[in-house]
Amino acid sequence: MTTTTYYAMTAEARLAWSQRVLDMHVTSSASGRCIECGQHAPCPERERAAVVFFRARRLPLRRPGATRPELVSARRVA
Repeated sequence: MTTTTYYAMTAEARLAWSQRVLDMHVTSSASGRCIECGQHAPCPERERAAVVFFRARRLPLRRPGATRPELVSARRVA
């Protein structure tokens, strides 16, 4: 039982780390580059984080407006 609990905590920690990476390494709608590191999307950090979610068979949380659509003249709707 201890092994299962330990694994679950490790898996949750990896998913939390991956979510933070995905939140930071967002592809800009205006330039197509990563907002954090400036590389053309998808950057290697984002790809590594996405693999963790894929292997866990879970979807990451989405942050509305993270891609900064206002930079391409998009309007925010309340």
